[in-house]
Amino acid sequence: MKKNKKFQYDGRSRPSDDKYRKNFDRIFGKSTSELLEEIEVKEKTLHEELMEGFEMEQEELNDEWWRYKGIP
Repeated sequence: MKKNKKFQYDGRSRPSDDKYRKNFDRIFGKSTSELLEEIEVKEKTLHEELMEGFEMEQEELNDEWWRYKGIP
């Protein structure tokens, strides 16, 4: 009795028609500038927003303290 084997893929042959090229470019063709824009657009997490507010508040309090002491 002979077993049914799956098609043995050679790992090299791919359809080189326009549809393949178009999809390949769609998936892998992004330039680095487009990737950087996507990264910059990323929304901040709640933790990141809270930390930014905390750091700004600390800077303001530090400035007020130095003004109170009379040191510019």
